[in-house]
Amino acid sequence: MEREIDQTAVHTIELLEARLRRIEHAVIGGHGMEDGAGLKSTQAPATQRITDLERMLHELAAKSRVVQDLLSLHANHPDLFQSIGAAELPTTLDSSSLLSIVLASASAYPTTASRLTSISDLPIPAASLSAQLVELQPRVAKIEALQMDQAADMAELRMRTAAVLQRWYAVDVLGAGDSWAELEDRVDWVEQRVRQVALTKDIDKNMV
Repeated sequence: MEREIDQTAVHTIELLEARLRRIEHAVIGGHGMEDGAGLKSTQAPATQRITDLERMLHELAAKSRVVQDLLSLHANHPDLFQSIGAAELPTTLDSSSLLSIVLASASAYPTTASRLTSISDLPIPAASLSAQLVELQPRVAKIEALQMDQAADMAELRMRTAAVLQRWYAVDVLGAGDSWAELEDRVDWVEQRVRQVALTKDIDKNMV
């Protein structure tokens, strides 16, 4: 009898280890329990293996926020993780409250049923159509590649056009503006010189 209890305990620990490995793989996709940093050998004492299980569970919870949330949810609402029989209601509401909830959603049941019926009534496409679509796949892939190349060419053209416009604005527009400004400055200087010369002549005439 004692040997059977020991075998049951060992088998239970092995199942726990396997479930913990699957949980770790599903959560973080790692294989840390299979290397030296994971669980101990199956020849280790049961107490040591249980301690290792607890340690690995804490490490997994530290690595994953999802596991932390699940553990917190289990601690605060353990009844959510308990199996409920088919005859038991998974709620603490009374019958009148449940009836009001069902009646509030009653109008959606016929609509959902009709949609499901319409989906089931949809004919299955012929195999020849599917074969034609499969045959068209290489051509579709080539067209997509051509579109991507055209999009890249258009992007390059837009960049070159923007560069040309920038150069035209900088050289022609701004350059012409600078030239006109310089020309106006020179005209102003010439006008000032002409007025000075004319004023000097007038002064000389008056002195004579």
